[in-house]
Amino acid sequence: MPKGDDLLKIRDEIDSIDDQILALINDRAKLAMKAGDAKDSSNKYKPARESSILNRLTELNEGPLKGNQIRNIFNEIISSCRSTESTFTISFLGPEGTFSETALEGQFGKSVEKIPEETIRSVFKSVVNKTSDYGIVPIENSIEGSVNLTLDCLSEFDLKICGEIEMEIHHNLLGHNMALPRDGFEIHAHEQTLGQCREWLESYCPGVQLVSVSSNAQAALDVTEDNKIIAIAGELAAEKYGLDILSKNIEDYSNNTTRFLTIGNIDSSKTSLDKTSIMATTKNEEGALYSLLEPFNRLGINLSHLTYRPSKINKWQYSFFIDFDGHKEDKLVQDLLNDLLDKEIEVKILGSYPKAIG
Repeated sequence: MPKGDDLLKIRDEIDSIDDQILALINDRAKLAMKAGDAKDSSNKYKPARESSILNRLTELNEGPLKGNQIRNIFNEIISSCRSTESTFTISFLGPEGTFSETALEGQFGKSVEKIPEETIRSVFKSVVNKTSDYGIVPIENSIEGSVNLTLDCLSEFDLKICGEIEMEIHHNLLGHNMALPRDGFEIHAHEQTLGQCREWLESYCPGVQLVSVSSNAQAALDVTEDNKIIAIAGELAAEKYGLDILSKNIEDYSNNTTRFLTIGNIDSSKTSLDKTSIMATTKNEEGALYSLLEPFNRLGINLSHLTYRPSKINKWQYSFFIDFDGHKEDKLVQDLLNDLLDKEIEVKILGSYPKAIG
């Protein structure tokens, strides 16, 4: 353990390095501004470029900092440099303190303007109406599956998926640091959250009234001074609303992960690691699903997600939401899309974008 003069020397070295980092960050910001002036479009957000930078630096990292720490640091550097070129507005499922807000900061950093929206649909509307430049919406959870409202909005609105982020979700019981009422109290949370904590709730709060609300942040807002209403939400909500964590990490599965999408009006260019999402609507006839899936197997394309929703056009006709590896500009993906077109399967390309790094 260094003492005295040794500690002072180490601190001087740290200060010297900090001075160098400060100068280099500002040099980077100046170059980012020049690059922004040289871009051939008004759009300053380039998800493929940002993803490539983060992936490259993560691969170069030799420690002792971990890969996710490097990504977090440079994500904020990129966000700050980007803000010198343009100010972005990002809508998310509010109010403040939701996991969607945390995902937004993980995708865009903190140097953006955030707009909380009341519903997932209103996030889509804000991007369509250009109230916000981009939106962040949950699409699926590793335990509870797809978020149907997001799927319906992807079908309804003419927007593009231009990015994704995966985030481990840890739920906490929030209230005030006092004894819980013996009975007659409620636990508020989003319906997906209640499902993700089902076993814990049955074990530790049997018979308590569970109330589904629009978001976990709204649940935190509902908490009463006497703990007659307590909430399940994340640490950000506890911090924003001055609540105590009564019980930590109450999700039933430790690997509980939610995937969020970035929606906007841009196409992301290719990277070395992309994903494409489509909505395919088949006819209500024998062999329709096989006809849809057969070319994925024949062409050797990895299909990472498949779910369906009623098409809402004809009864018993379904639209399938499919995620698979590759970019729409790839020859293999173009062969796939042409094959589906030849089979008269209606396809809407929802977007090609950089894959999230787990």
